[in-house]
Amino acid sequence: MSRSFDPTMAVRFVVRSRDGQTLQEELAFPFDQARIVLGRAPSADVRIPSRTVSEAHASVQMRGSDWLLTDLGSRNGTKHNGQRVPPERTKKLQDGDLLELGNYVLSFHTGVVMTEPMSAERTAELARRLWREAQSARGVKLDAPSLRVVNGPRAGVRMEILPAPSRLHIGSHDGCQLQLPEPMLARETLEVVHDVEGVLIRSMSGDALIQLSGHRYKARRLRDRDELQVGTTRLIFEEPAQVEIDSLKGTPDQPLSLKPPEEKPAPSTAPSPQRSERTETAKVGRNSETPRPAPSVSTAPRTGPTVAELVIYALAIAVLLASGLALALLLRAR
Repeated sequence: MSRSFDPTMAVRFVVRSRDGQTLQEELAFPFDQARIVLGRAPSADVRIPSRTVSEAHASVQMRGSDWLLTDLGSRNGTKHNGQRVPPERTKKLQDGDLLELGNYVLSFHTGVVMTEPMSAERTAELARRLWREAQSARGVKLDAPSLRVVNGPRAGVRMEILPAPSRLHIGSHDGCQLQLPEPMLARETLEVVHDVEGVLIRSMSGDALIQLSGHRYKARRLRDRDELQVGTTRLIFEEPAQVEIDSLKGTPDQPLSLKPPEEKPAPSTAPSPQRSERTETAKVGRNSETPRPAPSVSTAPRTGPTVAELVIYALAIAVLLASGLALALLLRAR
């Protein structure tokens, strides 16, 4: 994040859609720094929790008075107003330009007035909201963040934390969403605030009543699996969205599907001619015997006796003449 805050150079990225569907709420990432990294990694300034987005996908950097977009060698590439940006090549950005990273579309805006600089906590909270939005669109119900009592008479009780902006209270008196029988809470109330930076727990009186990892706090920004203690009661903060986002770290990028898969036709029971040809060829190969071709039959008309027929006729005549001569000689001898 930026070390100094200069509202005159602020820009903003607004997530417009996912998988071609407009988001239910506008999620904006404002920045006052000269270089902004967009990607899936926890260190990204604009963190997009999707495997179609590379961990370090693209960057937007100010050079002189221009903002330049660079694809950082991402798996699925980066598009600027519908045109693919070559890897490691820059593209000048104008106010209102559209950027496509994986299955997300963001708009880029300049001349943004910021009242406070962007924080890592706000980036993480926006990523969790993006994740919840994506799961909801898929019909997956994700549990809300919550505080669960670990010990004491109220062990197992879970207080669900409402979406931002919201406020809940922990105390021993009526009107508190989570009542704990703690003497120290007889005159004190803890407030749980869900805002743009996540979930914060704080003492309403300003006393350091919250214990966490051996330290006492007046207020503390909660992270998943934080275990805090109030008096003798221990509570665990659980954020299911953060658990699932963290599971994406180090996973391979998912190729972006350019079009929905085509429906395959139902298999036909009749074999195709090509398949029959291949089957017959395979059979010949297995038997190692080449089939003999069928003898050809000529259908041309005959014009006279063949040589073989003439020879047969001549032999028949010779036999008849010899028989006649022998019979004549026999009769003469008598």
